[in-house]
Amino acid sequence: MFRSSCIHFHIVHSPRGVPFSISADDALRNIQGKYSRRWFGAQLAYMNLSTPRKEFLPFYFCRGTAQAVFTGTVSYNESGRDSKGESTSSTRYIHTQPQKLNTTFEANRTQVYAGYKYNIHHVHAALKSEQTPLLMQKMNRIDTKDATLNLFEQSTHTMRGFVELDVRAQVTETATTLLRGYHPTASSISVNFDKLHISIEEITPVFVPCYIVKSYYDEVEYHLYVSGFNGYVGGPYLLNALYFGRLASALTVAGALLVYPNKVAGFIFGSFFAVATYYMAFYAARLYPKWRRDYNRRTQQEMRHKHQSDDQRGFRPDENSTRRTTAEYHSSTYWDTHAYEQRVGGGGGSSSSSSSGGYSSARVVRDPKGYYKTLGLEGNESINEIRSAYRKIVMQEHPDVGGSENKMVAANAAYRVLRDPKRRAAYDNSA
Repeated sequence: MFRSSCIHFHIVHSPRGVPFSISADDALRNIQGKYSRRWFGAQLAYMNLSTPRKEFLPFYFCRGTAQAVFTGTVSYNESGRDSKGESTSSTRYIHTQPQKLNTTFEANRTQVYAGYKYNIHHVHAALKSEQTPLLMQKMNRIDTKDATLNLFEQSTHTMRGFVELDVRAQVTETATTLLRGYHPTASSISVNFDKLHISIEEITPVFVPCYIVKSYYDEVEYHLYVSGFNGYVGGPYLLNALYFGRLASALTVAGALLVYPNKVAGFIFGSFFAVATYYMAFYAARLYPKWRRDYNRRTQQEMRHKHQSDDQRGFRPDENSTRRTTAEYHSSTYWDTHAYEQRVGGGGGSSSSSSSGGYSSARVVRDPKGYYKTLGLEGNESINEIRSAYRKIVMQEHPDVGGSENKMVAANAAYRVLRDPKRRAAYDNSA
């Protein structure tokens, strides 16, 4: 139980990135290898995988110190025999005195996904790695061609809660290890913290490479995640419904044979109930991954709305910094156009498509001031595509990451016009 807790902020570094080091074919092979090894895992013959999509997912890497005062409860299970020779068992508890613990946490273990677009647990399973801090480079050295740069949807204020959970687990592990050194034969050890002070000294925003693969299994769409630098795979546990049904029916027959003295009657009754248990297990194994997927998406959406007021402050090193005033930075645009958001009534897709102004590939494009060329566009792109192109330029050309100030000024001038549908239409119609 935590009686007091506080977190302090210090340095926020300029964004860094990690380059892709594996190919899309390697990503598909890693997915097939992972799901073929799982017990009662998915049947690869019925798993249709889409073409991997290259994306850079936002992460916060943190380092700092933690100071704690903790007590421990150590239990010993003791067994023996009494004077009559009968076996006895008892549990003895030892409560330790308060101890101080000063420790550090580094970026190789304290990594938090800073978005809401994808399942945070699956993303962490694939992308969190102790190797990542060693591979970081400045964004102007990262090849972002044909890749999508996702927004930092979480402000550093929201990040505090996730970092506290991560660091709390690390400190608990350290405290348990210390107590285990004094009580090596203990049956169990629990740790209670009287105080925990977390001081975050450095925060590094990092774009981590990831292949996003859509998997269609049992006519249901799932997202699979493959790390772009080590090939680790994260995703839902897809089940083999056929194997589960067969196992359930076999266990039903075996249970009936054990219960009924008359084995013939047991086999008949077991076979009768085996049909029902087969279909129950079959559909349960088939529907469970889909239910988990929808539940996780609702949880992500609720988390996004819960922290929306804090996240509107954007990427800021201090929770009291001035809010950004433009609507573009208030929330992510890619979630608004997500298929799940449209299905549950978010309506983001229709607004985004209508805001593009009806630009089609057959339209004659005029570029009198070279604004489209500055952003690397052809002129037929939607507003979301214009935003994505601008973000790529910011990540590579902003002076904070070693880019060109002149190119950044030109990109800002072009973006101010092209992001506004009215100003863009006037620009396209100008001589």
